Amino acid sequence: MMIKELRILPPFAIGRLGGADEPLDNYSIDTDPDQPLGFRKIVPTETLVVDEKTGEISKTHTAQAMQFTKGDHIRPVAPFLEVFALTDKNVLAPLTLEMLGEMGLGPSAVSWRVNVANRKVVRRTADKNDLVSADTDWFFDNAPRTLKGHCKNFVSKAAYIDFGCVRFIKPNAKFPQIRLRFTPAKGLIYGPNIKDPVIPRERAIYDTAKGSWYKFESHGENETVPPSLFAIEPPAPSWLYDNVAVSRGYLDDACDGFVEVKLTLKDGKKLTARARICAGPPAVVPDSLFVRSLADDLEQVIHGPHVSSTEAPEVTRARAEDIVRRAFETVRFMNVSVMNGNSFKGRSALLLDSMPEEEAADTERALRPIMSPESVDTLAIMALHQQVYAALRGGAAPWFLRLLRRPDEVSDFTDRGRRKMPALMCGADNSYLALTHRQIDTIRKAVEDSLVTKSTAPEIGAGQLTPRNLTAQIHYQAAGNPISSRPVTSVANCCPGLEVDFRAAWRRMFEGVTLREYDNLVVDAEAGHKHLKGHRLLRIKLPDGTLVLTTNFIKGPATSDPQGEIILTTDENPNGLAPLEWSNALARILSGYQGKSVACHFSKEKSEQHLACVEKPKNYVALKFKVRHFFEDNTAVIASALAEAGELTQGLCSPWQNDYRECSCYYWASARPDYVNVEPAAGGLSKGDNWLQKKRTGNYVPDDYADQRLIFYDDLFTDWEALLRFQVGGKDVKE
Repeated sequence: MMIKELRILPPFAIGRLGGADEPLDNYSIDTDPDQPLGFRKIVPTETLVVDEKTGEISKTHTAQAMQFTKGDHIRPVAPFLEVFALTDKNVLAPLTLEMLGEMGLGPSAVSWRVNVANRKVVRRTADKNDLVSADTDWFFDNAPRTLKGHCKNFVSKAAYIDFGCVRFIKPNAKFPQIRLRFTPAKGLIYGPNIKDPVIPRERAIYDTAKGSWYKFESHGENETVPPSLFAIEPPAPSWLYDNVAVSRGYLDDACDGFVEVKLTLKDGKKLTARARICAGPPAVVPDSLFVRSLADDLEQVIHGPHVSSTEAPEVTRARAEDIVRRAFETVRFMNVSVMNGNSFKGRSALLLDSMPEEEAADTERALRPIMSPESVDTLAIMALHQQVYAALRGGAAPWFLRLLRRPDEVSDFTDRGRRKMPALMCGADNSYLALTHRQIDTIRKAVEDSLVTKSTAPEIGAGQLTPRNLTAQIHYQAAGNPISSRPVTSVANCCPGLEVDFRAAWRRMFEGVTLREYDNLVVDAEAGHKHLKGHRLLRIKLPDGTLVLTTNFIKGPATSDPQGEIILTTDENPNGLAPLEWSNALARILSGYQGKSVACHFSKEKSEQHLACVEKPKNYVALKFKVRHFFEDNTAVIASALAEAGELTQGLCSPWQNDYRECSCYYWASARPDYVNVEPAAGGLSKGDNWLQKKRTGNYVPDDYADQRLIFYDDLFTDWEALLRFQVGGKDVKE
């Protein structure tokens, strides 16, 4: 047998931060076929136990019940990454001791290298000396290697951020597969070398005399969307105080990057492979999934925006039902009454987080609830989702398609547009959330198929693991890895996300230019295209039509005619234009033009504002650019040409704990819940707690960033492991 190539599976693994010294046990989640919209059941599965002294797997065990914490700390998710060999028989097989032996090799023929980075600070300051990176260099022994993140603007060369550790797991007769384990860091905060109540002396490593991160004020093209996603000098958040955002100089130990493996053959030839890893917050709602996950977006990259007409109807229906189920799982963690834009217990909706409040601030649209305030409650909206699910399963839901928001309708702020599904949730770039084209087409096909057959849909899977089945590789369940380490548990093209900011993967889709992750501004260009910096990509001309990125006008109701519509404009956006989120906007390009050149139309002049593409007089120049391949050759690894180490997380909060206060919860409620311990109250409405309430009372406290009954920024910075409570079955876990 001959090995032609190597693969590392999964191609993308998520480590989840936690301070406990024992990683989380393995588990999966199952749906009850008799109660398909009930909470998923958490099922402990076989856990691999690594001997700390030898670095080998000494035994396995299956927990009787899941324990997400140990003592005062959260147990980290530490995923394994397995090496597979592509053989001369075109089979993808685990690389094992036996296979190495057949080639006259031992484990020492395998070496590893891990490179991770945190670019959250350099993304904002544009000072290359603010890059924090760790590189293990090549190693082949089985000792744990700390990922030491060094930075030129730290106080000394010896100072570093601990990004966790990696370990080449020593293979043995019982567990012969070649694998590496990534154990993420503890979720600590680092900061400037000044006296600070949050930062202990040993983590005060940022030199204020070298770098500008302490007291930094964001502005211009280095700003993110949402803006000022970092710990700032009180009072916070910045938008309540004239958008004055002065950085406290905090950094965190989240990161992302690459794992590489190298196999040296007897003849000296070397085979290599790599995968991506990231470290993010714990999955605090382990029995729920988000309505649009990173896996959904990656599947659209692989298969394109349309579902094959040859896909079996029962498979399509299962996928469609799963989407509706995930929408239900998301909305049940939202206080729909508040998120609708209602006044709440005498408090104005202008002071409370919601999409209506967000759009009022951004577009100057009059703040009005999305649906009738009297008819909106979490339990009522859950009942509506149950009806949709039942209709879809019963084959009687052709009307459901009309309720779905299309990707080009995300900036439709008319009442009709706001009521489309997914409702009340924010997507990429502060517009309304839309499903992927492929998710929508899945529901379309399921509806059409239901007119022909009404057979019960089976459980869905990713299919057989083969060299060509990239979807199966993305969903691959490595031995010992909890489901929370997989892309299906990561929020995808949202604003900006928790584990990764998936918008960052699209910035270099066209060779030669770099776009801003959240809109069409050219922020960098290679030789020959430097003149485009500061200009805007207005559209992409395709042979089968024109893909327009930025002429989706922001619409709202006319003051004199609430049923009508007008273009919403502001001083910052006088043209009333909104960029479309990249993942859906570029779906057609990826399905047919990777590696090919397409005509791109850029604005003739630099522009800080969004522009429409105009023919008379022509306000654009046409240039051809090659579309990059999204994945590394023949793999499901997001190409390094699109995002280097640290770039998939660079748009996230610094520190990550800030996200739980700074970012409103109405677009990721199943990942960062809002409404918990929900139960029926008098009158048929619901009652429950805000997830960030310090004391559980059953009376929801709306978030206005000032209420002393809620957890504050510094509380999370210093004691997040004790304060962020896991939710199982919609209730606080008492461990």
